[in-house]
Amino acid sequence: MIIGLIGLGEMGSEIGRFFVKNGLDVISVFNDRSKVSINRAIEYGVKDALSVENFSKESDIVISIIPPDKALETAELYSNYPIKENQIYCDMNAISTMTAKKIKEILDFRKVNYVDGSIMGGPPNQNYSPRVYLSGKLAEKLHFLSGKGIEIIILDGSDFQASAMKMVYASITKGSKALVAGAFIVAKKNNVYQELIEELEYSEEFFHDVALKQVPGIKHKAYRWIGEMNEISLTYKDSGLTGGFHSESEKIYELIKDLPPEKLSLKEMIEKITGKME
Repeated sequence: MIIGLIGLGEMGSEIGRFFVKNGLDVISVFNDRSKVSINRAIEYGVKDALSVENFSKESDIVISIIPPDKALETAELYSNYPIKENQIYCDMNAISTMTAKKIKEILDFRKVNYVDGSIMGGPPNQNYSPRVYLSGKLAEKLHFLSGKGIEIIILDGSDFQASAMKMVYASITKGSKALVAGAFIVAKKNNVYQELIEELEYSEEFFHDVALKQVPGIKHKAYRWIGEMNEISLTYKDSGLTGGFHSESEKIYELIKDLPPEKLSLKEMIEKITGKME
């Protein structure tokens, strides 16, 4: 059994690492990846397929873990070559059900089996395994991966329930961080930044902790969350809401993405963002 892994970022590489530790052969395409990603993959035992064509020929199961705005074009690329017989392509990206349907249409046309997936939480480690939701007729065929760095949950129903689950979950977890960051941008612009900090400390301890402890930590992830907010906005619109909140969240993460790489406090982050806005 060969697992073809698309994506060697923080999440993908750690999942690949645990697959290898549990006796699975994992391949990926190292071309165009950063030196950091390639060195990490080699250290973790992930092998270089050398080309997308080789990757498609050799993989029994393809797992895509990349930024959501790349999911559709990646499915197009990786399904454009002759594939291994009975190959399953599992998209585990943070995409809307509409994008998931487009991916399935592409794969159906090329006679590639599709499973919809989504990852909740952070990368696996020795003490933690993220839950991975799967949906679709062939989802059960991936259940053997459970306990190998991830915990599989199979959803009964439509082919796209796993993507729907990711959208509603991330709309809360990542959307709420954008809301807090946005509130402090507005507070700074209206000269009530310190007053907001003090009021949250007095009356809303949870959001005070989100502001001071969680928002500064999202700086290096913001570039990945921009496309995700767009996908969530589309999902909200498709469900009869406006999608406006997460469209605004997308803009907030755009501002955060452009911050300098060094570690910054909440106050430093907000000062740099509002300074650029003036």
